[in-house]
Amino acid sequence: MLLTQPRVQAAHRHGSGLLIEAELRRSGRRALVPFVLGYGQEPGGKTVLEHAHAGAASVTITDGGGYLFLSDRRPGPDPDGYGGRCLWQHRPQTPREPRLVLGAPDGVVSYAAAGTTAVAAVWMRVEAGCLAEDRRLRAADTPERATATLVRADLWPRSQYHRPGEVLRLLRAALPDGAGAPELLELNLDQDVRLTGELALTPDGLRCAAGVARFLRGGHRRHGLLLFALSDPAGARALWADEDDLSEPVASDDGTWFACTAERVARPGLGPRQETVLVAADGSGLVRAAPGHPDWLRPRAWSSPDTLLCVGEEAGLRHLWRLRTGDGTLERLEVGGSVQAVSVTDGEVLLVRSRIDLPPEVVSLPAETPDVAGSGRPRPPVLVTAPAAAAAPTGRMEKLTYRAPDGSTWYSRLCLPAAAPGHELPVLVWCHGGPLLSWTDWSWRWNPWPFVAEGYAVLMLDPPLSLGYGQRAVERGWGRWTSEVAAVAAAQVQDALTHPMLDAGRVAAMGASFGGYLSLALATLLPSLRLAVSHAGWADFAAVARVCDLHWHWLREYGTVDGTPAYRAESLSLDAIGPRTRVLLSHGCEDTHVPVGESRAMYRSLERRGVDVELMLLPDEAHGICRPANAAAWFRWVLGACHASLGSPSLVKGSLSR
Repeated sequence: MLLTQPRVQAAHRHGSGLLIEAELRRSGRRALVPFVLGYGQEPGGKTVLEHAHAGAASVTITDGGGYLFLSDRRPGPDPDGYGGRCLWQHRPQTPREPRLVLGAPDGVVSYAAAGTTAVAAVWMRVEAGCLAEDRRLRAADTPERATATLVRADLWPRSQYHRPGEVLRLLRAALPDGAGAPELLELNLDQDVRLTGELALTPDGLRCAAGVARFLRGGHRRHGLLLFALSDPAGARALWADEDDLSEPVASDDGTWFACTAERVARPGLGPRQETVLVAADGSGLVRAAPGHPDWLRPRAWSSPDTLLCVGEEAGLRHLWRLRTGDGTLERLEVGGSVQAVSVTDGEVLLVRSRIDLPPEVVSLPAETPDVAGSGRPRPPVLVTAPAAAAAPTGRMEKLTYRAPDGSTWYSRLCLPAAAPGHELPVLVWCHGGPLLSWTDWSWRWNPWPFVAEGYAVLMLDPPLSLGYGQRAVERGWGRWTSEVAAVAAAQVQDALTHPMLDAGRVAAMGASFGGYLSLALATLLPSLRLAVSHAGWADFAAVARVCDLHWHWLREYGTVDGTPAYRAESLSLDAIGPRTRVLLSHGCEDTHVPVGESRAMYRSLERRGVDVELMLLPDEAHGICRPANAAAWFRWVLGACHASLGSPSLVKGSLSR
C-alpha cells in the first residue's frame, strides 16, 4: 500500500487551480518519479487533473498563468548538449508543450526566478568562459580523458560543491521565454569558497542571494551568503556572520530583506541553535528577528512585506508561526499537524502537513487568519486534497512520558493496534536519525504502521538531542551520544516496557544513521534485547569522523579526531552485545555520510565473536534507501528477522522460551 501512494512534496495555487509536486511509482522505473500535477475545477466544484509533467519538480509561479519547473524531459529531437534537468516554462495555452528556458550539458542543479529573470546553478568546466564553450570542451572529451582529481578540504571527487574539473556556476536567463543565450555571471569567489546551489531573488529580479561554503584548514567549514545585484555580479559581497552559519534565504515581498536560517557555530561543549535572521538585500546589515525562541524557528515564506511565516519544532510537531518583522510579534497558527512545505499566493497560504499517523495532505489558510465568527478563535485550516488518504493507518498512538531521577522529562510515541489484542505485544523500539531531529512527520521509509499491522507495538523515542524540547535537550546530548543520549534512551525503553500492553521479554531496536548507531548502543545497554537492526550506523566514532564528508560536523561536536578522548570514550564496544542478540546491518555502498566500511568492520567484529549477524549491502544506494524495490527487500528481511527473533506477534507472554 505505501509503495503505491503519491508522496506529496509541495503545493501551489495556480489561478483557480492547484499544482501538486509529488513522487509517484511508475512501472519500469527503479526509482520514484517526481511529477508536477496540474488540477482544475469543473463547474460543479469537482477537482480534475488537467495536465502533468513527468520527471518534474521545483515549481515557481509566474505572471500570465504560467509557471517554471525543472524536469529531465529531453529538449526536442536533438538533445545533444543537454543533460540532467532543464528549466522549463509551462504555458497555459499549450499545457502539453512546455518551452525550454535553460539547459546545460550536466543539467540545472537549482534555480530562482522573479520578474523577468531566472538565475540557475549549473556545473561547468573550470576553464569554460560560457555555456557554449562548456559544450565544446565536453564534446572534445575522449574515453581516455583522465579522471584523476587533486582534492583539498572537501576530500570527495564528486560532491555538492565540486566535480572532477568542474565547478558550480550561475547563469542568468531572460523570462518569459529564455530568449537569447544564457549569461554567465562572473563572480569573484575566494579560492576556498564554493557555491552551494541555494538561490533566492528579490521579487523585482534585481538582487540575488546565493549560498556559499568556505573550506578552512583542518577540515572546518563555514556557510554564508553571497549578495549581489544582477547588474553587477563582480561586485558581489560575501556575508559571513561571526557566530552563525547562514542558509535558506527567502526574499521579502518588497525586496528589502532576505530572511535566513542562522545556526550557531557549535563547538565541543556548546551545541548549535537555529533562529531566523533578516539580512539586508545589499548586505549592509543583519537583524535577529526572534532571538532566543526555543523552537528553532526557520523562515519559509513571506505573506506580506512585514510578515514572515516560519516553522519550528515543539514536542513532536513542526508548527507554523507568523512573525511580524516590524515589532517581533509572534503568533503560532494551529494547522493540525507538522508543516512540511509552505507557499503563499494572493493572500492564501497552502501547507503540506502530516503527522506520524497522518499521510501528507494539502490544507489552506488565509494569510491573515480571521476569527471564527463570534468565537475569538482562529479559523482552522481547510482541507484541499489528501492524495494519500488510502494509506491512513487504522492503529492508534499514545504519548509516553519518562521522568528521570534527575528531574528531566523525556517523551516517546507508542503506536498500537486500534483494538486491544487480548495479549501483550512484542515491541520494536525505533530510534530516529539526525541526531538533531525528532519524530514529527509521516515517513514513507520509517513508517511504523505496516509493523503494527503485523502485530507489533512500535515505540518511537525522542531522547536528548531531539528537536522540539528546548535548548537544554540539545545541550544534554551534545558530544555525549553514548554517555547521555543512549543512557536516557535505554531508561526510556525500560520505563515504557511497564506498559500493560507490552511484552518486556520480546524487544527489538532499529534505526538508520544516528538511529542505527543508537539501536546498537541499546543492544550494548539492554542485555534482554533480542534483535538490533542498524542501517548506515556505526560504532567507531573516530573511524567514521576521519573519512566521511561530514567531518566538519564531527569537529564541531567532538573536536579534532586525534586530539580528543571523547571519540574513544563515546564509541561503542561491540563486545557488550551478548550472544542472545541477533544483529542486522545494512548499508548503501555509495554512502558518503557514513562510509560503508564501518558496517563491514562491525560485521567482521561481530561475526568473529560468534554473534548471529547479517549484512545487507545496497550497491546503488547512498545514505538512505530510495529505490522502492530495495526498500521492500529491506522490509521483508527485517520483518522476517522480527518474526524469527521475537516469535509470532500473536503469541501470549510466557509461552515463548527466553
